[in-house]
Amino acid sequence: MPSIQDQTPGPVDPSRRRRPTLNDVAAMAGVSVSTVSRALDGNPRITGDTQRKVVEAATALGFRRNISARSLRTQSSMLIGVIVPDIAIAFYAQVLKAAQNVLEAAGYQVVVMNTERDAQHETAALRTLQARQVDGLLIATTGGYVPDWGPVVFFDHVIRDTGLGYVSPDNAGGMSALVEHLAVVHGHTRIAFLGAPTGLADRSQRLENAPATERLEAFRNVMGRLLLPVPPEYLAYGDYEWTEASAQRAVTELMRLDQPPTAIVAAADTLALGALRQLRADRHGVGTEIALVSFDDPVSSDLLDPPMTALGRHDRELGEIGARMLLDAIDAAKSGGAPKTGTTETRVPLDLIVRRSCGCAPAPLESEHSP
Repeated sequence: MPSIQDQTPGPVDPSRRRRPTLNDVAAMAGVSVSTVSRALDGNPRITGDTQRKVVEAATALGFRRNISARSLRTQSSMLIGVIVPDIAIAFYAQVLKAAQNVLEAAGYQVVVMNTERDAQHETAALRTLQARQVDGLLIATTGGYVPDWGPVVFFDHVIRDTGLGYVSPDNAGGMSALVEHLAVVHGHTRIAFLGAPTGLADRSQRLENAPATERLEAFRNVMGRLLLPVPPEYLAYGDYEWTEASAQRAVTELMRLDQPPTAIVAAADTLALGALRQLRADRHGVGTEIALVSFDDPVSSDLLDPPMTALGRHDRELGEIGARMLLDAIDAAKSGGAPKTGTTETRVPLDLIVRRSCGCAPAPLESEHSP
């Protein structure tokens, strides 16, 4: 007969411990089970303090939602598709990170597809996401979007007149701030534009309000408003990938003109870096002989020589707004409403950050926002 000692249970195998439940989280947080569920779903009616208590309790207990069970109960995959043209670009990475935080707080998992700015790749990515039955789509389109897809929000690259919502930087306001600073503060009249081609590489579909097009149009508009000429030779273009190398070639041609510009507005940080590299290689004094400003603020731009005058974007805010817009669209679709966000348009403002590349005197911290 086994002894009492033999019958004493040994240590509990951690893998066999009971998994924490919603009831456990509710008890620790001091709220109801329904409140826990809403908080973990990212319901906007739950206050920030309650949300924090619920998340802290769930983390302390090691609680993980059963996505499969929830999907069966709600007839939802709890997946969101995000399509970007180039995940290596800091802008898209920051937007994705912010959007992912919002979506995961609402209980969704994010599936990311990178299209390399190719419309056919984008269409294939859409098919893949449809096969995964994602609940919604956040997309910076390159022209391969298929209409009537479902709850969709565009960001950055968008298509007008689709009936879908979108969020993007304030391209017109940002370009106005750059050009006005060069013309009004520094007195430049020979201002060149360095951008990307305004169509698609394969010409299958033209995005009328892609960043390249909007920024070029904004440049023309502000120059016209200031009564400044825009000679065709002052409109220089890199390639469809906005690469530094293409900017270097374009700037070389600009500076070979009989009457070269005294200022250059680069429509993206990669183009600005390529321009700076080439101007320095050709021994042009940036900030003295020629002014250079960037639509996007390059990484560590205050450490460049000279530090770059640029527009400070709010990439994370843009990603958060886009994610919330998409959650609203999904909620509307689930409740029987139209699976679209209407024609909601949100423009995220940009801040002019004045440094020495435009010719301004050094600021104490080299990164002060202009008044």
